[in-house]
Amino acid sequence: MKRFQSSFFLVLFILTGAGACEGKSERNAPDPVVDRGAKDSALILERRAAFDTSRQKLDMDSLPQLDAVDQRLKTLFRMIDDRDLNGLDKMVFPGEGVHIDLKAHRTVSELKAELAEPEGYFQKFYLDSELLRKTTGDPSQMSLHELLNKNSRVYAEYYLEPGATQIEVRFFLGSTPEESFRINNAVLIQRDGEWYFLQLL
Repeated sequence: MKRFQSSFFLVLFILTGAGACEGKSERNAPDPVVDRGAKDSALILERRAAFDTSRQKLDMDSLPQLDAVDQRLKTLFRMIDDRDLNGLDKMVFPGEGVHIDLKAHRTVSELKAELAEPEGYFQKFYLDSELLRKTTGDPSQMSLHELLNKNSRVYAEYYLEPGATQIEVRFFLGSTPEESFRINNAVLIQRDGEWYFLQLL
């Protein structure tokens, strides 16, 4: 866990210094705001760039592990679209648990209990904007479901640890880039040949 925390804060420090500027300079005009739910269309995940720990750009075509990472992310996006997070606990490695945000860690059993809460963290922050606004008293808040539904695609940047068995993913929204700050960086780890979430969105 210490290794994850140190690498995470290193990447966070790098992103704070340079990532925001790059995000603006590489983008053209935003995509139109959409209602994907009305069209029953899936969120498109588009790769932007990959970097090593020294911020050197990597050739994404030579990184087959990104395919598996993208598949995990797309599965989670579909679950959010469907407002059904059943099975999310199976996307977490039992021996390590998962960070549900930057401060809160959950074991798999704790994660299952949290997912079962009708007005718990996942219901509020992932699925139900009205509940989130009611709970926080902040009318500007929105769930990930509402946020992602307005975007036809999301861009991803990947930050690989040495050995490429831990990858952090930063997201940029295609239609509402100014709201990209609402999505936490995801962190995925490879264990026993499979990829699991170590930190959720």
